[in-house]
Amino acid sequence: MKNFILKTKKSFIICFLLSSVCAFAQTTHTVNNNANTSADFTDLQAAIDAAANGDIIYVQQSATSYGEITINKGLTIIGRSNGDASYKSEVGRIYLDAGASNTTVKGLKISDIQESANTSIITDVSFFDNDITSGIYLGSTDTFNNVLFQGNIIRSSITIYTNTSNVLITNNIILSSALYFYMTDTLLFSNNVFGYYAGVGIYNYASSLLNISNSIFTSNYYGNNITTTLSNQGGGTIQVDNCLTYDYYGSGSNNFSTGAGITINSNVQENIDPLFTAVDVNSSNSIANVGTNNFDPINDDLTLQAGSPVIDDGLFEGYNFKNFGTPTGYPSIKVLANSATVPKNGNLSVTIEAKTN
Repeated sequence: MKNFILKTKKSFIICFLLSSVCAFAQTTHTVNNNANTSADFTDLQAAIDAAANGDIIYVQQSATSYGEITINKGLTIIGRSNGDASYKSEVGRIYLDAGASNTTVKGLKISDIQESANTSIITDVSFFDNDITSGIYLGSTDTFNNVLFQGNIIRSSITIYTNTSNVLITNNIILSSALYFYMTDTLLFSNNVFGYYAGVGIYNYASSLLNISNSIFTSNYYGNNITTTLSNQGGGTIQVDNCLTYDYYGSGSNNFSTGAGITINSNVQENIDPLFTAVDVNSSNSIANVGTNNFDPINDDLTLQAGSPVIDDGLFEGYNFKNFGTPTGYPSIKVLANSATVPKNGNLSVTIEAKTN
């Protein structure tokens, strides 16, 4: 019954976010800062400033970051991918400012996500398929309601402050050492894969329940016995349901901490291999490598093998996670090869790959 309730709430929040975005009229803008290319804008902030609520902005791949941006209207901003070599779209810090309600951001490499700290009320914000390198900080002075993080790689801390409600964090790879939650109203935290090498710490500073479900916690720290730290700091409770822990170093272990207000349900499995399809303990880029907190989008395949003890849970349950952060629902075309030179009246040979995503 608990799993049914969580999934029902999750579906409601996702449908609400998507329907709210579709309610606006939409104009499409393109941004490309590469030399000798054609687009509506070369500067992403200029495109945001010129756009109207409900518009769509496509951010083309570039070796040069598009820099820090402030979003102050309801937009859909879509990159090519968050890490696919020559097809990566990168920005610096994203500030969510007054007017940013009904914003969706997809397929970008992002430094960090913060509020503009001006006591605004911002609702219905979603982040899909991004690589967030330096943290998420929301709800300290601005008020947020209905916030979704899905299909992202999150490499640094998550801090959700008091002025936040209805937050869903699901189907992400989380490589952070610590997560801090101060909010008191409806946090759904499920189907994530954790990969911090020395074990993550999750801290509940609220007086309410923090439910962690259907997630996999991995570590790999030179044979040390690792603790996935659960801590109540505000008088609330933490419940862990249908999760699994595993340490990739052969002589190590990974266990949830226990204490006042912490409930580890009987369906939790500790020190059990999740049986990912492919990880490499000898690769410095892999989520399974000793002493690193990384993820290799080329060689790490975190789908679950037949016979996995958590076959119905994990990263891909209910979502098509993309290793390179190619935005779901938007077709992509790559040029895989082309003729280096073409003689006069000769034929140009081009090989392309198209995906529906």
